[in-house]
Amino acid sequence: MTTRTFAAIVQRTQRWDASRPAEQQDGFADHARFVAELEATGFVALAGLLHDTSEVLFIFHAQDAEEVRRRMSQDPWQKDGHSRLTRVEEIHIRIGAPVPRTAG
Repeated sequence: MTTRTFAAIVQRTQRWDASRPAEQQDGFADHARFVAELEATGFVALAGLLHDTSEVLFIFHAQDAEEVRRRMSQDPWQKDGHSRLTRVEEIHIRIGAPVPRTAG
């Protein structure tokens, strides 16, 4: 199966304590392990905070948008209400596209 590229927006929720950095939020270690595994498997290509917002942009390599939703629903911060996935869209990056990892 061919993977496609998806952009997703994750929104911080009211459970997020804006007075503390991400590393000091409840459940950070579990969330960090989860995201590291997504990166290690090549599922997440890029992620970063959107400046002056409470949103995070992710770029994923997945079979479809449902795979992104399903896998992100396992994020400890999504499970405990620190954040929620608000949008997933297939994206066709024309310049500087992250290349999916190949098996092998």
